[in-house]
Amino acid sequence: MINGKKGLLFMLSIALFASILAACSGGANSPNENASPAAPSGGSEASGSASEDPFAEHMDISISHYNIGQAFPDRKSDGLLKMIEDKFNVTFVDRVVSYSDYVEKYRIWSTSGELPDVISHDIINNSTYYSWIEQGIVRALPSDLGAYPNIRKVMELEDVKGFQVDGKYYMIPRLTYNSNEQKALERALIVRKDWMEALSLPEPVTYEDYANMLAAFAKKDPNGNQKDDTIGLTARTNNMLMAVGSGSFPNVANSSWVKEDGQYIPFYASKRMDEYVTRMRELYTSGAIDPDFAIVQTNEGIEKFGQGRAGAIAMQATPSGLKLLETAWNKYNKNAAFKDSIRIYPISWETDDGSRYSFEMLSFWSETYFSANVSDKKMERIMRIYDYLLSDEYMTTNLYGLEGKDYTKEGDKYTIAREKGEDGNYKKLPELYPSLNLFGSLAAWYKWQEYEQSEIAKINLGEPVYHLVQETLAEFVKLDVIPTNLNVDYLYTEAKTKLSAVNPTEDLIKVILGKDDPVEMWRNIVKGYDNKGLQQAIKEVNEAVQAQGLDQ
Repeated sequence: MINGKKGLLFMLSIALFASILAACSGGANSPNENASPAAPSGGSEASGSASEDPFAEHMDISISHYNIGQAFPDRKSDGLLKMIEDKFNVTFVDRVVSYSDYVEKYRIWSTSGELPDVISHDIINNSTYYSWIEQGIVRALPSDLGAYPNIRKVMELEDVKGFQVDGKYYMIPRLTYNSNEQKALERALIVRKDWMEALSLPEPVTYEDYANMLAAFAKKDPNGNQKDDTIGLTARTNNMLMAVGSGSFPNVANSSWVKEDGQYIPFYASKRMDEYVTRMRELYTSGAIDPDFAIVQTNEGIEKFGQGRAGAIAMQATPSGLKLLETAWNKYNKNAAFKDSIRIYPISWETDDGSRYSFEMLSFWSETYFSANVSDKKMERIMRIYDYLLSDEYMTTNLYGLEGKDYTKEGDKYTIAREKGEDGNYKKLPELYPSLNLFGSLAAWYKWQEYEQSEIAKINLGEPVYHLVQETLAEFVKLDVIPTNLNVDYLYTEAKTKLSAVNPTEDLIKVILGKDDPVEMWRNIVKGYDNKGLQQAIKEVNEAVQAQGLDQ
């Protein structure tokens, strides 16, 4: 299994990132160069000569992306937006979605034929992915990616190749990290250190430590105000909350397939779920978990933590995650420094054999899809934009801002010239250019930039968060990685894709809130999954594993 910090995906990620930068340094990524256009989706040669201006015709490009609602508050004052729109002679038309409603909106738009030109979604390898392709809702990428070297390098990643359908790509994956170690902070438990000290709580290691600490936050007046106004554990999302029980079964944290009794099965069909659901029910009934967790919307937990209502939050301890939490904290805690008030622990307790785990995942999360209504001509323009967003030139802009305004460069030396706020600190780039809420994560998440040990990383994150990240990462890389065979997780079989109709998080919530025996409840739920094709999926997956030699 892919089980070590120097495993297969680490090698592939490094190789990919190095190759992307190598391609960028060659200068082939500049969208204004007179490279011949890519072939249209049908695979024919593109028309037109290299001397033609590929951007002569103005185009409107409609886009839906997770943060796009914050991207265009004032188009005229956003220099980055103007630069990119002028560069490609386009206007970006926002079709607003949020993390809370994007799935439903895309479902409605795809049914009505109103899908935007470009959308961000996370449907790779599930039934929606294949049905959209089969129904002609989304279009393929051009068959020849030669004019788009940065996109081509991404599509050549080993854990991307398997998602071709009939030899064609229908999405561009949104890369996250360039090393396995950086994935370690994707799940963590962030705790009020001052509350721990007020209640004389020990460093949590065992299940009992975690359970007692979280329940004490809810019941023992940790803020000392003599009111019953605190909760133990909240979360950024319910998927992250479910990871808190992963000390009982690590693979719950990343929803992976596991090998049990000689065959691969989805984590939720494992016998180890018995202990997991028992522990999660205990945490809930003891008051350790927010009693309203089932109805809390994405990111509401961050506000609860910042407001001093929760003693712990399950979320990412990544640079951007901690920055988001610090921002919420600073709104409500003017006299207490965020870094000095928290501690960051592994998301869950140690397992029976004394192991503690960090996260494992693919090199990307979520993908870009293109409406079937996009013409070959518009697709060429979009591809040029994406190739630019994956270029060395744009990655520098994403990190430093606009050259000549936000920084100057002499040789390898960057001098920051960015505008400062009233507090004397440099303003954050999204404050100056709100369109970074789109471009800063449209083609990639660029999360590797946040981990750089550099002056600009300190400026962008602020020194407290920068140092907190470096300290936490140094501890988390010592943890074991969740044993995961990603080749099996993302293996395609017809029956396996139909399991996307199964929603284990939703069903786990029912068990946690339930009154009946949690083990019996869960076993009955899993029996019900047989009606959704569970046993056939297990059969097909194991046959494919043997046929393709994927057992590790």
